[in-house]
Amino acid sequence: MLEKIKLLAERVAEYLGVEIIPIEFDNIVDDSRLVLRPEVKIVINSKHQDDYFECAKAVTHEYRHLFQIFYANMFNDGRARRWKAELTALVNTSNMNNKGSNYISQELELDAFSFTKYYLDKYESIRINNKIAGYDEIIDKYILFNYKFFYRF
Repeated sequence: MLEKIKLLAERVAEYLGVEIIPIEFDNIVDDSRLVLRPEVKIVINSKHQDDYFECAKAVTHEYRHLFQIFYANMFNDGRARRWKAELTALVNTSNMNNKGSNYISQELELDAFSFTKYYLDKYESIRINNKIAGYDEIIDKYILFNYKFFYRF
């Protein structure tokens, strides 16, 4: 399974123009996480170790976060400034409210969920429906509005 996931990671990294980073499984609270220190890597929850669908979502989502970090630090347009501000005040599972609403409402998360749905559908023939009621409609609107930003640079 890890080899299959690594091949997907190579395709996503090439599409986004970012470096390939290590992927590992571990017993974490989240489904996946982009770790920046002490080394940059993607960690996927061990419960998904044999589930390609969940791993594909995790890899694509976390690679989009890696892209966001690069974009926020390389550009100075409105999106880069918003992302940079959000990165400094990032809400994650350790500091989100009890409904998680301040986590999923962040532009960084909406962009990552949207890119994941867009990329996996268009290039990997994997269709995603979000588990949060009403969030797919928001994602679909984000994709429609930001469609050109999902193209390869």
